Amino acid sequence: MDINLIVNGAAYSRQSAYTALKFAEQACDQGHSISQVFFYRDGVSQGNFLAMTLADEFNAVEAWVAFARDHDVKLVVCVSAAERRGIINQQQQAEFGKPSANLHPAFAVEGLGAMHDASLSANRTVTFR
Repeated sequence: MDINLIVNGAAYSRQSAYTALKFAEQACDQGHSISQVFFYRDGVSQGNFLAMTLADEFNAVEAWVAFARDHDVKLVVCVSAAERRGIINQQQQAEFGKPSANLHPAFAVEGLGAMHDASLSANRTVTFR
């Protein structure tokens, strides 16, 4: 089964992002595939590689990047949600004249159309709030 995930919860203020990652790992372990993980609303914080975690804390960014690499999954942040929260890639940094970018390069920046297209092609779409 092909599953599309939507993650709305912030990296460290809610359990939903961690739960989404564990769901995705278990789904892949059981033979399902994840077509895309779309980070929306506060969920875009999952891609902020400047977020600091303590050595003994869960590092959401690195965990998602490792999952995507191990299972060939596309990670996508919503462009408007990310920009509103100050999360930008290098192209946006140059375009907007900002001093630095903070989106991990493993994450793509796309609009809601990417979420829509992935939902249409997947067997299931699962949302984590």
